[in-house]
Amino acid sequence: MKKYLVIGLFALALPLVASAQVDPVVAICNILEVIQTILLAIGLGIAVIVLILGGIRYLTSGGDAEKAGSAKNLIINAIIGIIIILAAAFLLALVQGLLVRSGIDMMGNPCT
Repeated sequence: MKKYLVIGLFALALPLVASAQVDPVVAICNILEVIQTILLAIGLGIAVIVLILGGIRYLTSGGDAEKAGSAKNLIINAIIGIIIILAAAFLLALVQGLLVRSGIDMMGNPCT
């Protein structure tokens, strides 16, 4: 486990070492932007998979009220998860935009 942590930290620090002429704050900000994008994609991917699994469980419940209710709860929780993920991305973009006084830009990089 320690080996993976060291490799991960080295991978995050590599752009700082490789691009010595870039401002370190901008480099760290860019790394955080990449991490944010990766976590957003993973979170939405998992939520969509759970949503699909809930739909499959609902379709295959065969009229069993308990299985159908469990599937409905899974679907509702997946939708709530998607809303929370998108709200977190929006709030993060809002805070980044306010910090650099450039407004809200969901797809841009506020560090540049």
